[in-house]
Amino acid sequence: MRTAIISDIHANQEALEAVLQRIDREEVDRTICLGDVVGYGASPDECCKMLMDRSVLTLLGNHDAAVTGAMDEAYYYEGARRALQWTRDRLSESSYKWLYGLPFTRVEEDVAFFHSAPILPSGFFYVVQASEAQTHAQVMDRLRSISFIGHAHLTVAFSITEKKVKNVEAKQVKPRPDTRFIVNVGSVGQPRDRDPRACFAVWDSDKQNLAFVRVEYDIEAAAAKILAAGLDEKFAKRLFMGV
Repeated sequence: MRTAIISDIHANQEALEAVLQRIDREEVDRTICLGDVVGYGASPDECCKMLMDRSVLTLLGNHDAAVTGAMDEAYYYEGARRALQWTRDRLSESSYKWLYGLPFTRVEEDVAFFHSAPILPSGFFYVVQASEAQTHAQVMDRLRSISFIGHAHLTVAFSITEKKVKNVEAKQVKPRPDTRFIVNVGSVGQPRDRDPRACFAVWDSDKQNLAFVRVEYDIEAAAAKILAAGLDEKFAKRLFMGV
């Protein structure tokens, strides 16, 4: 089975449209979204409806949780908090109810999907350093072979054994009995690994092959919408730099 894994759309309609068009050409069997459909960007309702129309299995991200009241807004700095409030006022009833009902996790036989650290999905912790990955050694018996996560807007992966953890490349992610992997799949709408192109991952369970896919999109249009909406201008500027 070929699975396209997207995450952290952040209300960037232009990026999501480009990614979904690319996914259609990838001939995948399904698409899974790891959350943060909204926040920062200026097209929250449009992005929700695009995923709803395609019946994309979607998880709850921290920005989604904050918009629906499942997470305290005080966690966010002022610019992000204002974006959350702005978003809430612009969601249709159907989109709001859809976000409110999203689950934290999707666990299958060999793989699992989370927005953030698998050790506590509702805590929205990051896994961007080896030390953060290492904490998962204590719950090895609960982890599937591969855990796909978002949240960090980066493309980093870790292999974890009871004795050590190390950074690995995509081609090294191969299920093994004594090893667990945590894979950050990057961001569709707001990459932060200095590559401004939209990013998603494709996992082929038959070939046991992982690939990160980069997609060009109309950054200027997405940024212009953010500025026109009166949201924090840095949300627009960072799109051009991928930071």
